[in-house]
Amino acid sequence: MELPVDTVFDVFVNEPYTFLTISRGGVAGDGITARTEAMGVFKLRNGMNVSNDQETKTSDATLHIKPSETFVSTGLTGHGIEFQGRTYEIVGTTGGKNFDTGVMEHYRVTLQERGFEDLT
Repeated sequence: MELPVDTVFDVFVNEPYTFLTISRGGVAGDGITARTEAMGVFKLRNGMNVSNDQETKTSDATLHIKPSETFVSTGLTGHGIEFQGRTYEIVGTTGGKNFDTGVMEHYRVTLQERGFEDLT
């Protein structure tokens, strides 16, 4: 008997967020040109790391994005996320593939808190 396969979206709480399409290097700086509402699994991470007597800030958060979202095709890294009134830049992306089925189940993005100009 095969057990049902749950994804991260079945196991954790899904919360609303806004994907921010970012235009880079304009006169006003990096700015928001479009917004798309979505649901995903947000995990806040906030702290400091110490290495060689230097303290550096760790990544602010991660977000699991559904591969069916229309904005995934734009490429995620370099765009932004707005969650609970805070804005973040996507600084890294990894894919979560089900090794049994070969299906992409989620994208996990690493976020750093950052402000953007609103060009919408």
